[in-house]
Amino acid sequence: MRRGVILGFVCMLLSTFFFAVAGPVAKALYGIGWTPGSVVMMRLTGAALILLVPTVVALRGRWGEVRRNWKTVAAYGVVSMAGVQAFFFLALEHLSVAVAILLEMMGAPLIIVFWLWARAQKRPGLITSVGVIVSLLGVVLVLDFRNASLSWIGILMALAAAACFASYFLVSSDHTIKLPPIAFTGLGMGIGALAAVLANISQIMPARFVTSDLDFAGLRVSWIVPALLLIVFTVGAYVFGIIGLRYLGATVGSFVNLTEVPFSAIAAWILLAETLTPLQMLGGTIIVGGIVLVKWGDIDSATRPLKTHSGKRKTTASRQASLSSPRRRTP
Repeated sequence: MRRGVILGFVCMLLSTFFFAVAGPVAKALYGIGWTPGSVVMMRLTGAALILLVPTVVALRGRWGEVRRNWKTVAAYGVVSMAGVQAFFFLALEHLSVAVAILLEMMGAPLIIVFWLWARAQKRPGLITSVGVIVSLLGVVLVLDFRNASLSWIGILMALAAAACFASYFLVSSDHTIKLPPIAFTGLGMGIGALAAVLANISQIMPARFVTSDLDFAGLRVSWIVPALLLIVFTVGAYVFGIIGLRYLGATVGSFVNLTEVPFSAIAAWILLAETLTPLQMLGGTIIVGGIVLVKWGDIDSATRPLKTHSGKRKTTASRQASLSSPRRRTP
């Protein structure tokens, strides 16, 4: 169990790192004239092609699982992949980057906490609640709100991105889906790429590709370099993400994902020469502290004893096990 939790944290941190670095890389392409539509379509199409062979190999003898879960797979591709990116980039047309990231990054974990609360009728514990507040405070410190602008359309788009992101965490962590993580990701990428193509054709997110050299990490390079890196980082982000979420669950995983904010700041510092402030460094440290509290609260709620009708006390885990085991009939 402990080894699985460690592996889950490592995979989620790798996922958030890849997500974070993809932002500054995409920004470099925007600098030469690429549009959000072209970046989204290239990311998803390229990633789907890279995962095509591994997906087919992983699905040998499992195509029945694809038929049984085709609705979930389709929703995963449209909502959790194409939807997240499309709504976020639409929000950027009306909001500053800092406000859009804040609404998406803070909105998704809160949506998950309240969604699970509504479904399980179980209020988050004190330690978890403190961890939520601490983590979100760290996000506010890392983000720069100077000259931030607000727009109701932008806010709605950013909140829609947060809802799609919450769906990504909830679906990726679902243990009832028996598809291998790499196959589930590959199928979702393919559907997401198709959705991105349709968005371009319908001019919802028009694409424009520019093939010229650009400044990247202090060097003058071809556009192919950041384009390939963006595709590879997208594959890494989603593959490691789904593996990590199946170990950690949606709640803890979504708060680990908040490390994307300081990772993005560090990546922008290295690749785009954007400086880090002491306040941003402090915010990153506070985010990590909040994540520790959320995980602590998760473990505490799983082992907290509950009173039964007979007066005995059971842990949450043993109670769930007794509910899932078949009952014996008494003679």
